[in-house]
This record gives sequence, C-alpha cells and structure tokens, in this order.
Amino acid sequence: MELPNFHYFRSKNMFSGSLGGFRYRLEPDGELLRGIAWAGPNCMECTDPERLHREEFPLTEAGLEEARAWLSRKCAELDE
Repeated sequence: MELPNFHYFRSKNMFSGSLGGFRYRLEPDGELLRGIAWAGPNCMECTDPERLHREEFPLTEAGLEEARAWLSRKCAELDE
C-alpha cells in the first residue's frame, strides 16, 4: 500500500485513500498516528460510526510501518 513518507505525517498532514471498496484515513495527532478504516461506498462522515475500525500508532517511522501493515490487513478483511 502506497502511503506518504514519515515527514508528510510529522508535518501534521492527514491522508485518505481507497482501494476498491476499502476506505482509509491516517491522521497525525500529537505523537500519535490515528488510523481509521471502513468498507465503502460512503465517505467516513456518512458511514455509521460502529462500522469504522480505529487504531493508534506512535508517530515514528516504525509506527508508520505498523499503520501500513494494519491497513493492508484491514483491506483484506473489509474488501471481500
């Protein structure tokens, strides 16, 4: 899964994307990187909050790699 580099998130930028019916968003918040994943077709704001999968990672290079792996797993689970 292609994501921006660590500096992009360290600079307080949010990133969202989709793969097929899978939707995701990564948001930096202080020293955390918050991941949100859900099955489409709707945007996050129009999706039932109970259908949103959330996870937090440290805002580090390693944390970004953890987020990438988590998103890949969620993509496989939710885009079936």
